[in-house]
Amino acid sequence: MKLFSSLRSRGISILATLIAIIAAGCVSPQFDASYYLDPKPARTDYSDLVPPVSRQPVYLVFDMYSAEGSFPEATRKLGPKVARTISNSRMFSTVSKVGSENMARISVSMRETGVHSGHGPKTLPAGLSSGLPGSRGVITYGFTFQFQAPGKETVKKVYPHAVHLVDKDTTGFGDALPMTAGHAVDRMVEQAVLGFLLDLQKERKL
Repeated sequence: MKLFSSLRSRGISILATLIAIIAAGCVSPQFDASYYLDPKPARTDYSDLVPPVSRQPVYLVFDMYSAEGSFPEATRKLGPKVARTISNSRMFSTVSKVGSENMARISVSMRETGVHSGHGPKTLPAGLSSGLPGSRGVITYGFTFQFQAPGKETVKKVYPHAVHLVDKDTTGFGDALPMTAGHAVDRMVEQAVLGFLLDLQKERKL
């Protein structure tokens, strides 16, 4: 895909381009494709979570990194989405930007881990789909979550995820619906957060 190689040759992060599109509230004509979340990671709905009988507040820390390092613009853009997802999960009474030693803490790190171009099969991290029909490119991410309840050991989880840029005339994605760039990134963040909360619930850490 020429767009990928062109951006990379100029040292520009693909995620930076997506964030710019999200901030503008539109999809640039140069992205003549649809966006799909990688279908392999398990999907989680808010209804899968069972809120605790006695909910407690949680302190949230979120940071975003591109391939070049810290990405403050994306941190500011996506941080509220992380906070809203945790709040809407109803697993905690409140989500705070200021914490204390008596408050539970969630730390989220989202990192762009790779950009893969071309229509052929791609070597992606374990847990992701490597050969989707019509795929013009894939941006892969790693989510690192840490949860620490007061007086308890820290629980750490790492999840891979990806956004695929797919030819608009491609079929074969089952019931998956195409999305805009902004929707795809938001949905990916939401799914990663919900998956982490579900894992905490299953392991009785909440």
